[in-house]
Amino acid sequence: MEEEPTFASLLKTDIRWPRKGDLPFREADDGRDNAYLDRHGHGRLVIMMTGYKMAADLMVEKARVSNYERDCLVFPIIFNYRQFIELSLKYLLATYGSSVGVPANWKSHDLAVLWVQFQKVLEGFGSEDVDETDPVVAGIVAQFAKVDPRSYSYRYPVDVHGKPIPLEFEQLDLEALADVMAALDGYFSGCDGYLDNLQGAGP
Repeated sequence: MEEEPTFASLLKTDIRWPRKGDLPFREADDGRDNAYLDRHGHGRLVIMMTGYKMAADLMVEKARVSNYERDCLVFPIIFNYRQFIELSLKYLLATYGSSVGVPANWKSHDLAVLWVQFQKVLEGFGSEDVDETDPVVAGIVAQFAKVDPRSYSYRYPVDVHGKPIPLEFEQLDLEALADVMAALDGYFSGCDGYLDNLQGAGP
């Protein structure tokens, strides 16, 4: 007859259990395995917006393994891509807006508002949308603003009152999402370089 498992015996598994001395935030002894957190300056914003997109891309890669991974990772993937868009717009506003009288916006999470402000930056620099890409990007940003207007929809299942947050879609092609985000990253990077040249050439 098998003995009833004890609490101690249940702990003898491959599961990592908290132990005395655990510190979630500490530096590695030799320093080589440390991640660098930019505690000061504009660089942290660049690292953050890059990191959120990179994390989402890595999760899309992981989600190819199985349906379970896709279903678990879809929420942080959407949130991370949305955060990438928000921080990218805030970066562009903070970096170039002051040159044309458009203030930085650190208060709003509304992508639609941030996009309108960024359009004012482009107009202020006299940017010409020769290939008519701006309306395409506007549509992508607008869709994110619609499916997750306040950056809550994919972080919580319910609102502050405990009511389920309605979702716009029931199924999602993560590969297509990642592909569109790669294009959006190219657009933001292109705008950054273009506006940097215009700003540098100014009086």
